[in-house]
Amino acid sequence: MDGGHDVQKGLRAFVSHIAEDGRIELVRDHLREVAEMAAEFARPFGAEGWAYAAGMAHDIGKYSPEFQNRILRGGRKVDHSTAGAYELFEHLNAKLLAYCVAGHHGGLPDGGSSADVDGGSTLLSRIDGARQGELPDYHAFADEVELPIAGKLAFRMPPDPKDGFALAFLARMVFSCLVDADFLCTERFMRGGAREQLSTEGLDALRERLEAKVATFYPPKTELNETRCSLLDACARAAEEAPGVFSLTVPTGGGKTYASLRFALRHALAEGHGMRRVIYAVPYTSIIEQNAAVFREVLGERNVLEHHANFDFDDAGEDGDALRLATENWDAPVVVTTNVQLFESLFANKTSRCRKLHNIAGSVIVLDEAQMLPTKQLLPCVRALAELVQRYDCTVVLCTATQPSLDGLFERYGCSVREIAPDPQGLYERLRRVSYRFEGAVEDGDLASRLAAHEQVLCVVNSRKQAKRLYDLVAGDCAEGAFHLSTLMHPVHRERVLKEVRRRLKGGEACRVVATSLVEAGVDVDFPVVYRALAGIDSVVQCAGRCNREGRRDVQESVVHLFEPAEPYALPADVRQKAELARLVLRGAGIDVSAADEPCDVGSLEVIAAYFNQLHEIRRDRLDASGALADLELLRVSGGAPCIPFKDVADRFRMIEEGSHPVIVFDPRISDDLAAVREGRAMRGAMRRLARYSVGLYDNDLEVLKAAHSVELLEGDTYVLLDGDLYHEDTGLDASDAGGKGLFL
Repeated sequence: MDGGHDVQKGLRAFVSHIAEDGRIELVRDHLREVAEMAAEFARPFGAEGWAYAAGMAHDIGKYSPEFQNRILRGGRKVDHSTAGAYELFEHLNAKLLAYCVAGHHGGLPDGGSSADVDGGSTLLSRIDGARQGELPDYHAFADEVELPIAGKLAFRMPPDPKDGFALAFLARMVFSCLVDADFLCTERFMRGGAREQLSTEGLDALRERLEAKVATFYPPKTELNETRCSLLDACARAAEEAPGVFSLTVPTGGGKTYASLRFALRHALAEGHGMRRVIYAVPYTSIIEQNAAVFREVLGERNVLEHHANFDFDDAGEDGDALRLATENWDAPVVVTTNVQLFESLFANKTSRCRKLHNIAGSVIVLDEAQMLPTKQLLPCVRALAELVQRYDCTVVLCTATQPSLDGLFERYGCSVREIAPDPQGLYERLRRVSYRFEGAVEDGDLASRLAAHEQVLCVVNSRKQAKRLYDLVAGDCAEGAFHLSTLMHPVHRERVLKEVRRRLKGGEACRVVATSLVEAGVDVDFPVVYRALAGIDSVVQCAGRCNREGRRDVQESVVHLFEPAEPYALPADVRQKAELARLVLRGAGIDVSAADEPCDVGSLEVIAAYFNQLHEIRRDRLDASGALADLELLRVSGGAPCIPFKDVADRFRMIEEGSHPVIVFDPRISDDLAAVREGRAMRGAMRRLARYSVGLYDNDLEVLKAAHSVELLEGDTYVLLDGDLYHEDTGLDASDAGGKGLFL
């Protein structure tokens, strides 16, 4: 028997899903609902015909007797995805859509070739298998389902058929519509009703809330507030301009959070724009948490979706479940997320990552701290943003104090960059908070003495080893008020130290902090004096933002001292190259880098532009280090079909290179979560909470701990520290302490 029986119509009933309460959903009903919902999702970018066709074809393989035996009687698993892909590929000449249908469960496959011997994992090998009669007979679908004819598969702005990247991007966007619709329709049937939705407000209501907040800043009563208000006014004016790519160059203290949000909301709602949401992408979770807190306070809790690994939905009260569900497809008016989440999704092939993509269309995308885009993935990121602007009705805002000189790269892909701030150089002069001095090479002992001589001072260095050594020296010279911050301390520990640091700074107490670069962006602290080991110009300027942050001190007395460590410390190649380039740029600006106490205007827009221009020139052959963009642009054709390496590119494209292993440090507050993971009964959020007590260790240090039997493998690549004596309250985890112990085991 091919299926169940539809008594009312006297026809065979082909079943798609069976709910726990026994309700049956027919395949034809599921196909129609998915097709209609997918088409609606694709309407904002004019691909509704494509999405509808994918929706109607995606499950026609369920018409086979083998699948019906599987769902009705628990028979063996059956491939039901290839049938629809084959129909689209072979009979409708919709070869891009074939990728979407073939991958609607396992993810977009590589194109491959019909000659592949891969067990049917590539699209062309699966199509070839269908040609050879390897699929169960699914042709009963023709009695109930009519697939659209090829002529109706129009796209509002069709890409050049020779533009491999644009074709792949379109396929991924349609795939997003299909898999999101498939998931939501299936979920709705199985639950017996639609999921709980966030009760959000429209962008117009959010704009009114923001404008009410902004109105309290007027009329400005101080010179600083006058500058901030002038920037807010510039953002309001620029918001009326046509969508595209904008830069917002705002030095520390200029109020860029409110300014960028004002531009984004006004721009989204400007006449003729019709945009649907605002997406903030930032490099660090610390910045996300600060920005999201500001946005929630002004716009309302339910209107802001915070999507990153550290957000605990269990702490979000009654909105937790709805917020968690909204992260699956970014169904919220304001989304605050990470660069990793945004860009890796744009190059992903898995259904879970791609579901949200269709909701990016028609968005204002603000890249906060835009200089933090990794140079190794810069070209793919710029190309994806340009594609979103040109074909998916998006606007991009590059928001930072240190613009990474991306104008030329965007122009390569047909987008010009417009500056929102009317006078960036004047803004820089008005918001100048610090003066810079170059100190030349300084020994650790001398540096520690200088730090100890200040009541309140921040020192940032490039290596965790130097940070610990300097801290030990400073702590030895000072009875109190010495602090250490590095990624050898787990996040909860760092937050505890930062809380005490802020308390002491505010109270005027002794506070000498030695840290790595983790304090440079997104950490709200205000020191009268800062020392910074020479690094990239962007890092130096970001670090300077921790000095005289509130502008209460004289500029000439708020000094950022740049120095070079006299002792050799091993540094990552990336950090070393950027420091060397900074030295060249400073020398080119007429600064004697060999002299001590040499004034230098590191934060000038000219120096920043020269630095990024030279950095991109030096790395011009490594701006697409993974080859993701090159492989997508190089359109290979086999059997008359575009062979797109969706899976291969997704596997290789990473915004952050994997290089460390998480080691969890025991704390009584996570004992239950640890036990749950060990026993295989972990609930949602357990690993996320454990991550807040973990330290990332590189291979060498991890091997030392393994040799000393000081860690155990918990799950995947995550370890648990067994020897609590190796974690210190002042400096965190020190694997070197385990080296001696290992000799006696």
